[in-house]
Amino acid sequence: MAFSCTPRGFSCLSKISVLFIRPETRRYTRSLHRNPLNILTSEEARKSSRKPSLVYHDSISDAANKQVQQTTHKNIRVEHTSLKITKYEQVDDSTVSTKNPRSALSSHLSSNPKKTAITSTTKKVPKSGRMTVYSNGEELEVDIVAEKLVAERTLSSLIQNVKSTKARQASGKILLEGERLISDAMCAGVHAEAIFFSNIKLLTTLPLKSHTSTKLYQVNQAKIQLWSDLITSPGIMGVFDVSNLQNSSFNEDIPLTIICDNVRDPGNMGTLIRCAAAAGCKMLVTTPDCVDVWDSKVLRAASGAHFRTKLSLNVDWDLIAGNFVTQDDTVLLADSCVQEISTTSHLVDGKNTLGSQLSWLEREHSAKAKSVEILVNGNALLRDSSYLDEKNLRIYKNLPLPHCAYDKLNLDAASITLVIGGETHGLSSAAHKLAHDHGGLKVFIPLANEVNSLNAGVAMGILVYEVRRLFLQKKKTTSETQKT
Repeated sequence: MAFSCTPRGFSCLSKISVLFIRPETRRYTRSLHRNPLNILTSEEARKSSRKPSLVYHDSISDAANKQVQQTTHKNIRVEHTSLKITKYEQVDDSTVSTKNPRSALSSHLSSNPKKTAITSTTKKVPKSGRMTVYSNGEELEVDIVAEKLVAERTLSSLIQNVKSTKARQASGKILLEGERLISDAMCAGVHAEAIFFSNIKLLTTLPLKSHTSTKLYQVNQAKIQLWSDLITSPGIMGVFDVSNLQNSSFNEDIPLTIICDNVRDPGNMGTLIRCAAAAGCKMLVTTPDCVDVWDSKVLRAASGAHFRTKLSLNVDWDLIAGNFVTQDDTVLLADSCVQEISTTSHLVDGKNTLGSQLSWLEREHSAKAKSVEILVNGNALLRDSSYLDEKNLRIYKNLPLPHCAYDKLNLDAASITLVIGGETHGLSSAAHKLAHDHGGLKVFIPLANEVNSLNAGVAMGILVYEVRRLFLQKKKTTSETQKT
């Protein structure tokens, strides 16, 4: 028996499968599935059409007509008087052809006046140009580059100069992520080369008024997440130039210099910088063996303290002795290995007998090791090559030093230099030589319950605030004495 399928005016063949249907035709095809198909006999199919239509022939009952079906399969053109188009504008039946179902359906969709009206009224947002944003509660007109290709290429090219330690040292640029870090850097006067953001609302907390030369790029959130070190990126990052970083907005409360020696944990380094800024220290110095202070983990641990204290980074030991520590300074070594509480209080005036003798011997034998280097800008640097002699440095590490608990210090010095070592490698031999040269001593924190050591950041917090308390107390006593 032969039958024909006539869904809304289309006579379809079972051997013809519509493989490619555009997304805009899905709604039309779904409506066909909602209405069941009428299965007609060959006689009923001929009566329902003005022209004889091609019908399906059963291979068993009409095997003789199989050749006719194959010849007419190439050109199929069926017209129906019962074709009614309700959703779309009615077209002439002669234009409907089942030879190419994709073109037949697209002809109906193209004649939809509603879709044409929607497309014509859609407004395109400008990709780049001058826009008005709110910055710290004020309206400000800024130039924003929102072209996807340009913004993403700029982000990719600048990221290459800040992702590794070697690249940061060569270019002098760092990457800051998050509104707080970027705002702190801009408020401190650090030049922002470019800022990339996903939402314009992220610019409201930034002091853009004082950074008019900063270029702004709007980038997709997924692209920012690709370069982010965080699990979920805040959606804003900036590239800053710290080659000529000037920390002029911090207050020096106490004459205390912190030297970080072999501190290689990013979390500890960030905590040390944060503590130094909070206590109002004079300066924080790092040696070449320390972790990069501009590492993303250090930046997050410091929470913007990089821009609130004076930093001297990657300073060799032969420069530290003559340029960052004066002869009047007292050097304190934070050492967790000493647990014996001293019975007498050591005066922290920098001049115990053993330290003075070793310092005299060092000056006599290493006078030739000291030199003066004149820089291009006219500044002079003092170098002491004896701090680079590993053979002699081992001797100083084994020499004994006076020691006392942190709460038994008697402060009688104009300024103090505190050396903090890493938890794994501890203090270097050069740090011990520095303490011997300046008549210093070891300071420890008593521990209980068989605890071997404290976290470097925790230990520094205890020592620094004890020294701060002593300095402020001394200052108060001096002021009261002067009044009387």
